[in-house]
Amino acid sequence: MAELEIDQDWYRTAYPPEMDKLPWADKTVSEVDRFMTMLSPRGDERVLDMGCGTGRHSLELARRGFSVVGVELLAANVEVGREAAAARSLPVEFVQADLRELELDEEFDIVATENLRTFEVIARSLRHGGRHLAQTPNRLHAEKHMPVKTWILGSESVELTDHRWNAKSSRLEGTAASIWFGEIFEKLDPIPYSSRLYLVEELQQIYESLGMRLTNTFRGSGKAGRPRDNQFEIFWEARKE
Repeated sequence: MAELEIDQDWYRTAYPPEMDKLPWADKTVSEVDRFMTMLSPRGDERVLDMGCGTGRHSLELARRGFSVVGVELLAANVEVGREAAAARSLPVEFVQADLRELELDEEFDIVATENLRTFEVIARSLRHGGRHLAQTPNRLHAEKHMPVKTWILGSESVELTDHRWNAKSSRLEGTAASIWFGEIFEKLDPIPYSSRLYLVEELQQIYESLGMRLTNTFRGSGKAGRPRDNQFEIFWEARKE
């Protein structure tokens, strides 16, 4: 199998505003419901949504009463988020920035991420006692089941994904292509991606080095439990000491 050539900064162009119409956008409410199940927050926490895209989770969290700051790299996505917040009268603050360059010191009770680019920024952003909730593909699943092709059907599009596991670099790599529904079907060019995946033991060591502690791992249902190799994604919670 030919090795993919993936630019180191692939994510800079991977998530344009059109991504808001992909199948996962239909799951926003249920995903935030799962967030509530996992963390059981009070409801008045200050939340940092890192890599927020067009802000679908940020907006839903704000609708439920949280104070939310969404950080996103692409200016076009930030503008879409700001327009949506204004249209719904939701007080979400959207910031355009590279996640690796954020300078936020102990400002948040909760940091939520779907992709990990820097643990240091997460640790620095949290207040003492604050929590980090992360969602990534599951390394155990990748090791056992990759390569694999998958598809997700939504109300406005279908996403076709080619997943491969790179054991040398411990990264999930591949391409994702989207087809929009309408009078004429439109297919976007495949987008390459690459994400470092971690074992629970690795996460424990990383957090300990940053003055944090891995406190829980969750299954897709939102219930606590060790990750299994039959679940594509894993979720976990870490707390700043």
